[in-house]
Amino acid sequence: MSVLIATRSLQVPLRVHDACFTSEVLGSLKCDCSGQLQLAMEYIQQHKPGIVIYLQQEGRGIGLANKIAAYALQEKGLDTVDANRALGLPDDCREYSSVSNILRDLGVKSVKLMTNNPRKIRVLERLGVKVLERLPCIVAPGALNVHYLATKRLRMSHLLEGEGSTVDDDQDKEELEGQFCHWNHDGESALSSFVEPDR
Repeated sequence: MSVLIATRSLQVPLRVHDACFTSEVLGSLKCDCSGQLQLAMEYIQQHKPGIVIYLQQEGRGIGLANKIAAYALQEKGLDTVDANRALGLPDDCREYSSVSNILRDLGVKSVKLMTNNPRKIRVLERLGVKVLERLPCIVAPGALNVHYLATKRLRMSHLLEGEGSTVDDDQDKEELEGQFCHWNHDGESALSSFVEPDR
């Protein structure tokens, strides 16, 4: 109860983290997911109260089996974006409506979001989450994930400079490359009802 009362009047540090079985359980060094989770928990420990919302959205939402298949294509030289597309999968199909519901239930009015991903900021804001500030969550590259991080930065517009910023600064960044799958709040594909506008 004391945590809930404390969070209502603060700009709460928040990490919305998507599960990564390969790094967080198996110890893979091919990505920065485990490192980001560790950084977020350490930051919250030092800046209480804070929240980590852990979502089961493996491989940017494509699932563990598809992620392993994408790994096989990456071994042949494709980056993470092109590996997904070669499998006929979207670049990113994560969905965050549960985050806004959780924050509403906790009485959290605004957050400092720990992320390097401008898409995540935009999606959460469209869901009604008030993001006042972006807190970088940057893991130093290693020999096995340097290409992965470069792909995030160059092809998915992740912000890996290491500098803090306001949300307004981030919104001036270039739009993300590629297609995403989007879902409405009933769990049905929002694309199924899309009508092409007259040209």
